[in-house]
Amino acid sequence: MKDKATFSQWLHCALWVSALACWLPPGAAGQVIVRQIRQAQPGQIFIQGGGGIGMNWQFATPNGKPERMPEPRGDVLEFLDGSALHGTLSKMDLAQGLSWAASEASQPINFHPAHLDYIRFAHAQAVSVTPTCHLWFGNGDDLYGSLTSMDDKQLGFSTWFGGAMVIPRSAVHAITFLSANYSIVYEGPYDLGGWLVVNNGSWTFRDGAFLGNSTGTLGRDLNLTHSVTLECDLACSTFFNLEIGLYCDVVDRLEPNGGSCVVTVTPSQVSLRQFQNMGLYTQAGVAVPGGGEKDRMHLAIECDKTEGTVSVFVNHLLVKTWKDCSFAGGGTGVLLMQGGLNPNPGLKVSHLKISQWADRGEPQAAFIATNTDAIHFVNHDQTAGKIESIKDGKARLTLAGTTLDIPLERVTQIEFAQAPAPSETPGPWQVRAHFPGGGSVSFQLEKWDDKVVAGQSAIFGSLAFQPGAVREVEFNLNRPKEEGVIANSKEFEELDE
Repeated sequence: MKDKATFSQWLHCALWVSALACWLPPGAAGQVIVRQIRQAQPGQIFIQGGGGIGMNWQFATPNGKPERMPEPRGDVLEFLDGSALHGTLSKMDLAQGLSWAASEASQPINFHPAHLDYIRFAHAQAVSVTPTCHLWFGNGDDLYGSLTSMDDKQLGFSTWFGGAMVIPRSAVHAITFLSANYSIVYEGPYDLGGWLVVNNGSWTFRDGAFLGNSTGTLGRDLNLTHSVTLECDLACSTFFNLEIGLYCDVVDRLEPNGGSCVVTVTPSQVSLRQFQNMGLYTQAGVAVPGGGEKDRMHLAIECDKTEGTVSVFVNHLLVKTWKDCSFAGGGTGVLLMQGGLNPNPGLKVSHLKISQWADRGEPQAAFIATNTDAIHFVNHDQTAGKIESIKDGKARLTLAGTTLDIPLERVTQIEFAQAPAPSETPGPWQVRAHFPGGGSVSFQLEKWDDKVVAGQSAIFGSLAFQPGAVREVEFNLNRPKEEGVIANSKEFEELDE
């Protein structure tokens, strides 16, 4: 490998060979081992596999000029049947429906909420929060904030939008305690100005998501310095092969540096490549829990610099933790690339969130309903008992007749015994608001105009906040999103009058 161009070709070939494992017959996936890679002649690479697999492979690597991703063009209203309309929300009126201003229409159009999926706003006001914990509720809501106290009936909690509030303990499913250094470094895709695309059109932005259309890279320098958790939703109707690079020293191509790592994700398996000096790397493929092809998944990658581990979660279930990883390099960027011999268009990456922390991350494990409380510790131990209270920085736990006062700095998560959640009356105006920086609240909408959003929550009581503080609002929370809805034409005639 005498020059950088040759080495770059060698590297890209090595990355894409892993995709072959996903296309082999059942039982062979994850068993292709590259033992030797050498250049045969310019533009060709000879690959000697563990099973005697050899081939001359002509390929092209992304080598276009980096271009900045353009800013989003506006808000989007999506319906339950998957159709969408760009424009601007004028107001929501409980009597007249949702009023939507679109450039194609001379005046605002009214829609009934029974046919709506969500509104995603292109821009939302930044919220300055320094949360100490993350609360999960039985109805699907979640909030970031600060816990002040808890007894057997209620929980004191402080949020950016509601200040101090009292919450029924029975509504809380779990509490995750965050590092004092926890921060969100990117959320979106919303702010697009720093993203670079190589191969124009390979990655585009539409309706709040990145779309992978062909071979190419999408990267951004986020000044990563501590441990990192990357989360996103993936959707694709066909096979996909997504390479996600973390701690990259360049963001316009996938290039090795000591301490960077690449996680490869397909519908059926994930694998890790930890780059070391001289381009050496390790590789391991693990099947996604549940097996089979998946066209939608929630992905989380957690790089813990302190413990030297990389953990991958799919749908909040741990796939694998790789140990003895090195993060000694100085790379600070994130990069996405479609891999494989023939990348398929239509890969959708949405709800991207990248958080950074110095001491401990946010556990991604799915919650399992039990009839006892459970407490998880920083050393990864856990025990079951009854959480009596939280006060003065300590959790009081009753275990086998013994009462223990445990400092919260030793606790990562508390899960509560299953309890009936406060009853909520479903209806056309039962919505869920998602906020910048994370968190969501469902409530019965009473008012939404250019000054205030107001409603009633079964958990939090009366709610009021500014509409600019909402990143996304969901409708029809209990209806499967895949269901198409046939609109009643008379109903729309009445709304549009």
